[in-house]
Amino acid sequence: MMKRCAFLMFLAVAAVFGLSGPALADDVVDGTFGPGSLYRLVRPTHWNGTLVIYAHGYVSPDQPVAIPTDAETVIATLAPQGIAVAVASFSANGWVVKDGTQRSHQLLGIFTSKFGAPSRVYAAGGSMGGLIAIRLVETYGREFVGLLPGCAVSGGLRREVDYFANVRVLFDLFYPGVLPGSAVDVPENLNVVSQIILPAIAAMTTDPTGATAIARIAQTPVPSADFQELVQSIVTALGAAAEYPDVLALTHAQPFFDNRTTQYTGALPASTLLWINAKVERFAASPAGLNYLEHNYTPTGDLHIPTLTLSTPRDPVAPGFHRAAYGAAVAAAGNAEWLVQRSVPGTGNGYGHCTFTALELATAFYDLALWAEYGIKPTP
Repeated sequence: MMKRCAFLMFLAVAAVFGLSGPALADDVVDGTFGPGSLYRLVRPTHWNGTLVIYAHGYVSPDQPVAIPTDAETVIATLAPQGIAVAVASFSANGWVVKDGTQRSHQLLGIFTSKFGAPSRVYAAGGSMGGLIAIRLVETYGREFVGLLPGCAVSGGLRREVDYFANVRVLFDLFYPGVLPGSAVDVPENLNVVSQIILPAIAAMTTDPTGATAIARIAQTPVPSADFQELVQSIVTALGAAAEYPDVLALTHAQPFFDNRTTQYTGALPASTLLWINAKVERFAASPAGLNYLEHNYTPTGDLHIPTLTLSTPRDPVAPGFHRAAYGAAVAAAGNAEWLVQRSVPGTGNGYGHCTFTALELATAFYDLALWAEYGIKPTP
């Protein structure tokens, strides 16, 4: 046990200072599988038996399918320390949680066929990939010893879509005519920077009242510590809402946002809330559209292995309500003992999406491994 603990501590230190570990990633296998998915398997020369299956984050559908940079970072951090890594591009880009789960699970069999069975397997992922890792463990839990979702959309796709769409409808209420289209009707060939981000920044800078009000509404808990972060978080949500054709493809063109009965609440005067609820634009979803969102994916809380989530306090892409929703789902399923949720500053002093430092990432894996392999539960 002491030798293993020493190795894990070395991992944390080496990842921070760039030290050369005792292993070189000599065995690298690239290949294709499924309909158009790429994979990369890395087994260090002095492999310690551990395999990390890593699921990457969201990539825009207009980008080519490739092994993304966040996966390359994980390989560069873990492989030199004797830890094998398996990653897949998935068959397509966009919101591909179902395909990402299938491809990630297939990696275990492919790795075993090439290099032999690992002695322990961890699931990890970032952002959308964090949700994929959660679904992977909820579906195939017995094959893994630990789970590390970072900056994960862990409350599920519907909560994410509702948040972005609510920011958009409230922005349109406070800043009418600034943005083209609506929360569910985005023009074709939209330039997000010139038609969404820049006009929104200009409007909020000229008149901060609406932006401040949006942040005080319960349905739009925009993370921020100052006005600059507030503006950045709002335009992040507006830009994400403009990606709705990607979600519409998931729902087979069925409407997916419904605020017909939403009563917008928050820390605003009662008269302002009355005005908001009377004037905000309302949209209707179809049952089929909402069902597609739930299946793409909302975690069940079915958790029976050590899990350490990692997030920043003010994440504009996966705000804190995701962390709270996942914690509530796990607790409701009676599995709270298996979950530790950790918040770290990252490189943005608490603000940013997936902005973890090398030390924060290495320490998280170190703590998870101690828990999974020796029963030493980490602190949040």
